[in-house]
Amino acid sequence: MTATPRSRRLRTLAAALVTTAALSLTACQTGTADATGAVDSTQSPAPAAEAGTPAAEAEQEEAAPGKEAEKEAGAPGKEATQVADRKAATKTTSCTAKGTKVTVTDAPRPINHLLIKATNTSDTTCHLYYAPYLRFDQAQSAVPFIEESKPQAVVTLAPGESGYAGVLTSTPDGSHPYDATSLTLYYAARSGQGSTGAPSHPALPFDSVRVDSSNAVTYWQTSAADALMW
Repeated sequence: MTATPRSRRLRTLAAALVTTAALSLTACQTGTADATGAVDSTQSPAPAAEAGTPAAEAEQEEAAPGKEAEKEAGAPGKEATQVADRKAATKTTSCTAKGTKVTVTDAPRPINHLLIKATNTSDTTCHLYYAPYLRFDQAQSAVPFIEESKPQAVVTLAPGESGYAGVLTSTPDGSHPYDATSLTLYYAARSGQGSTGAPSHPALPFDSVRVDSSNAVTYWQTSAADALMW
């Protein structure tokens, strides 16, 4: 039987509908976007980045700031401890009777001189400021300083080191001589106003020492030779 034009048009339309339906079904299964831009919710999730790939390295870099922040948070405390340790190691103070040993010896030259030696017996560096305040017996005032003996810098004693001061006891031109039997030594304060700490009572080299109005003491020196120059 011969097909009519009408039957041919119907067959063509049916074939087109079947093709359209097949394309729509394929789009739904593959999760492609439709005309409105919506994506099928049945689409499989994106696979995780494999180790060693650029994506994995990017994820590690994003997590890194947290670790760096933890390191930085702990750094200040460590630095503070290190600073405190350095300060403790370089700490200095005024020399006092508690941390020193004082001896007094007779100087063969020049005549009528005593040599005072102060040794740092502590474990901390200390400073010998100005000159020692000396009192023989019950004298009302301290022995005058010899201003010409003032050094360019303060004498600093590391543990075990010693500083020196020379004492002129008398001269032929002196007046009001007497025989002293004891000596009291005070360390000068850093401010130069008065003394610091308890006094020291070093023994004299003889039972008594002749002292008169010319009695004077040098500033602290780093060597015995410098202390006996005046």
